[in-house]
Formats: sequence, C-alpha cells, structure tokens
Amino acid sequence: MPKLSQVHLTKRVVEAAQPGQCLSDNEVRGFRLVVSPTGTRRFVASYRVAGKSSMKALGTFPQLTVDQARDEAREVLRLARHGVDPQQRERQAREDAEASRNAPTVADLAKAYLDDYAPSRALRPNSLRHARALLKVATDALGKRKVADITITDIRKLHGDTRAAGIKAGTKGVYQANRLLATLAKCFSIAIEQGWRIDNPCKGVAKFPEDQRWYNLEEGQVGRLLDACDAYEEGRRLRPGGESIRGRKLSADDKAAPLALTDPLPQSERTSTDREAADAIRLLLFTGARLREVLQAEWSQFDLGAGLWEKPSAHTKTKRQHRLELDGPALELLKSMAERKSHPVYLFPGNPKLRRKDAPVDIKTGKPKGIAPRADLRHPWAEVSAMAGLDGVRLHDLRRTTASFMLSGGSSLATVGKALGHTQASTTARYATLAASVQREGLRAAGERMAALRGQGRGADVLPFPESASK
Repeated sequence: MPKLSQVHLTKRVVEAAQPGQCLSDNEVRGFRLVVSPTGTRRFVASYRVAGKSSMKALGTFPQLTVDQARDEAREVLRLARHGVDPQQRERQAREDAEASRNAPTVADLAKAYLDDYAPSRALRPNSLRHARALLKVATDALGKRKVADITITDIRKLHGDTRAAGIKAGTKGVYQANRLLATLAKCFSIAIEQGWRIDNPCKGVAKFPEDQRWYNLEEGQVGRLLDACDAYEEGRRLRPGGESIRGRKLSADDKAAPLALTDPLPQSERTSTDREAADAIRLLLFTGARLREVLQAEWSQFDLGAGLWEKPSAHTKTKRQHRLELDGPALELLKSMAERKSHPVYLFPGNPKLRRKDAPVDIKTGKPKGIAPRADLRHPWAEVSAMAGLDGVRLHDLRRTTASFMLSGGSSLATVGKALGHTQASTTARYATLAASVQREGLRAAGERMAALRGQGRGADVLPFPESASK
C-alpha cells in the first residue's frame, strides 16, 4: 500500500491523481482513493470491526462520483462503529438471495405431499385422488410462490375464493373449501418438518360452518334396496327408452314404460360380476363396514364357523385392526358366497378374465398375479339405487343405516361404535340416528304423559294468613 496523502477529495483532485497514489479524504476519515499502476481510480472505505481492520471497495471513478462515494463511505463507517461488518452483511445478503431463489415453492410442497407423504401413509386411492384435485386448486393460485412467503391472508383468500367458485358452479363450495384448508394445513406441517418455514399459516383460518349429513334409510327404503339387489343379480335393469339392454333392442311396448324393469336373464346368461356387486351392497348394509373394507376383503380374514371378520389395520380408516362379530343375514350371506366363490383370495375380485384358480402366484405376496380386488361400485350402485327409488342416497349412507337400525333396536352406543370400528363415541353419536318411527313413537308417548298432567298442578288450596300473624 503506497503512502497515504491527506487531501480533500474532489473531482479535480481525483482526475489529477497519479498511478500508484493513495489519497485519504480529510473530511471523512477512512474514505480513500486508490490509483492502480494502470491508472484505474477506485474509491475504498477503510474500517475496523472487533479489532480487525478491513477495506471495502465502493466503486470506480467516474462511474461513481466523489460525493456518491463519500456518502457510501459514511454508511460503511457507520455500520462499523455499531460492530457490523458491511462486507459480511453483503455476503449474507447474497446468500439469502440465492437461498430465496432456490427456496421450495407451493408447487414443490404439493409434490412432496403427493410423492412422499401420501405413499408413506398409504393413503387410500379416493383420498389421494381428492388430495390431488384440491392441491391443483392451490397450485393454480399459489404454485409459484415460495412456501416461506405464504401468509395467513393468502390462505384465507384462497379458502374464500374456493367457496365462492363452488357456489358459482352450483355446488356446495363450503365442503371443498374446508377440505382444501385441511389438506393445506397438513402440507404446511410437512413444510415445518422439512425446515422450509417455522409456522403453519392455516392455523388461524376458521373453517366455514358445514351442515352435518346424517341421512339413513327407513324400513321401506331398505326393503326396496334389497329387492333391487335381487333384481340386479338376476340381470334386470331399468328400461331407458330407445336404448339396447345386453344387446337386446327394446320393443315399442318396452319404450312405453321407461321406468319398468327388464325381464330376468336366464341362469346361464347371468354374470358373476352382477352377483358380486349385489352381494357387496348387501354386505355393506348388513355389516355397516366401509366400502374399502368390503371391496378389499379376503377370504383369509374370515372365520365363518366362529362368525368372525378380522379386518387388518391396512384396510381400516383408523389404521387399527378391527374384529367384527358376525351373525344373522350377514353371516348367512358370507357362507353362501363362500360356497360359490369365484376367486380363492378376494371376495370381490376385479378383472373377471384373470379369475383362474390355477393362476400363477406372486412369490412376494402369495396372491395370484395380475388381479386385484374390485375398485368401486359406482355403476352398480347407480343402477341399484335407481331401481330402488333412492335418489341422492350414497353408499356411505348404508353405514349410517346400519347404525340407525342397531340403535333403534336397542343396541347401546358403545355396541354400535364397536361394530362400526369407531375409536371415539362422538363419531358414533353422529352416525347412530334413531329411525323416524322410533323418534315419532317416543315423542308421542312423552307428549301424552305430559298432557295427562293437566289440572294436577292446581290441586292445592290457598289458605289466608291468620289475623294474629299480620299484627
């Protein structure tokens, strides 16, 4: 470093400086001009922090004027007096900016949920499908935003916009908005675990009030449903006008009665898939089991002699093993199915073409290759419920119906909860609704008892005070 010369740095002084000179400003101590051997004029600020001397380049002349350089030097020296190394602060700012550019976005968070969290928790196909649809709503709105930058205001706006969009589309957007909020809350919990942020912006957003669905079938509806299952098993269907049914063109007489059922098919033409679909609906109704538990059921889970169904934890919503005691129509149905089962493993196998009893076995799973349990009952249920006149009834309502019939028949809430595999009594209380006839009879009896008390409250005589007592 050449010898310092104390001067008042001005434009004229800087322009006249010679190569190799180092000029120190006498106005701002530490503000200097350093001229390189090639003639480059560079402004620097010399400072000391924690006993260590450092020098920070401010810029070159004439790109930076003397006054601009002096002001920057003042800021550098001010920071140094407060114990802040300005160069270290700049490095940290650059690192933060780089980290921000590479920080995960909401789209990355959604991918982590679907690719890592969902498989690790073995989410059901329906749950995964719903989560994917909900997260698409979130990524369409916030996908490019950084996870760390999302605020409670962003979540609240998305929550409200989702509800408004659902209502505009003619659906109950409240439910989708609340499911989206719950899914995002889990996503941001994952973000906290990954160190992507330190708080969950969903925690302060209140859910929209929801109407609790508690629909269950009455006795007449249950009777029509079982009749419809019998008809479906026989190959009978509703007769939509002008459409062919199982390859048979409807006649003019058929078209005149569009709500009538077709004739039963001959025994030789009936299919095992129709019979199994009807059996699955009956089993849902008689046991109160969940759809996934029924469709994925395997014969190895049943001890029909003892009347037991051991549902493995992998099949239950609560992820706990559930032991269900069987009797009556449910047990009779299962015994009948066992006598004519079409597959050695699954009660309701999927692809009919792969149901060979001599099919090759997978060494790892011990199950026949190329076949899986039936995925859903959407088409059979649409047909059966239409034949039974059950408009708007869902398969899950059969579970509520089982609970209702058990409770109305005198079973306790604890018994109902045990049968349904509930872990909380509050859940059972929502499911188990007394049948309307039982409610009506109970209300009538209570009203008659109360009405019979008329006049009994006026039976006492009112006596005057004695005169001596009033004196």
